[in-house]
Amino acid sequence: MSGDPREWEDERLAAYDEAAAELCACVTAAYDGPGGWHDRIWAAGWAAMRFLEDDPARARLLLVDVNGAGRRAQAHRDRLLQRLADLLDAGREELEDPAAVSRCTAEIAAGSVYSALLGRVDGGGLERGRAYLGELVYLAVMPYLGSQAAEQELLVQPLR
Repeated sequence: MSGDPREWEDERLAAYDEAAAELCACVTAAYDGPGGWHDRIWAAGWAAMRFLEDDPARARLLLVDVNGAGRRAQAHRDRLLQRLADLLDAGREELEDPAAVSRCTAEIAAGSVYSALLGRVDGGGLERGRAYLGELVYLAVMPYLGSQAAEQELLVQPLR
């Protein structure tokens, strides 16, 4: 490496993209399994937590380091958030009137999940990820299932 900041950024973004692709592959595989949307969101959440817990350095890269790393890095992060929003947006089909909720709802929910997870990882709480997965699922499903149904997610106890 020549010491060129652009080259360093390219290397970091390549590492980010590789980690993001692996995360998306494992989350999508879990999400594409059997069951309804709600169950598939849980499956995707478990897969994401396992991925992040198994490699804290890449979890930090995906969630913490990318923030404040410039416009190009934010564009890469935004693509990852759009992938999460794609999964959440299928929640509209759970509604009596799917047109009553826009794609923007999924993007906001994805941002909320990301922000909550970012705070946990940045605060050193990644190893306890399964303990707060219910909170993340609450954020993901609340716009589609309503607050009362979403509150049930907070009662789910993690497997130890």
